[in-house]
Amino acid sequence: MTDTVRAPSRADLVKEEVRKRVTSLQRAYLQDEADAVAALAQLRRCAPDEPGADPTVWQVTIGGLPEALQGRRDISDAERAVHAALVLFAVHQQSNPVPMHQAKVGLGSAVQTLANARGHDGAPDQASIRRLHQVVLATDPSGRLYHLRGLITLLRSESTPIPLDYGQLAADLYRLFDPKHNSDSVVARWGRELHNRPRDTTTGENE
Repeated sequence: MTDTVRAPSRADLVKEEVRKRVTSLQRAYLQDEADAVAALAQLRRCAPDEPGADPTVWQVTIGGLPEALQGRRDISDAERAVHAALVLFAVHQQSNPVPMHQAKVGLGSAVQTLANARGHDGAPDQASIRRLHQVVLATDPSGRLYHLRGLITLLRSESTPIPLDYGQLAADLYRLFDPKHNSDSVVARWGRELHNRPRDTTTGENE
């Protein structure tokens, strides 16, 4: 009996494409390569909800994507997700000497770490948790990305900056942008991550 190999979904393709691009940018940025430093600076000047608006970042964001992710006449939801994730990564990595992309760190887990770091007397910081609620409750993609950028800034500004898996974030955003997907599955996972007990891990996995 022959095993059937499942073709990767568009969300899978978005995840892997962003992980490749972020890993390359992150490595070069941490090695202080001028092109990467300039690319991240340009990305930070972009709005995460305006893919294609700045031609200077096209090569970094929407250039060379697999055909399945490309739009035909309009920008595709996959292109929107890739662009947004790369802009948010650039905001997160700014001035940080350590990697801010780390595999398997979901958004809910990162916010849990943030809330615990800012909490008092063993209680998590509710203001940090409300930041994630704002992302979830936003009524349109632009509002969601606005609140998400503010949340990423908080992760970056901690005395010990809190990393995030940008491939997974891109796949999550794609599912939220595309009305054919059930967005409840994404936000439910964020909620589980937020309220799960932290795993007892001693090493991280960078990509």
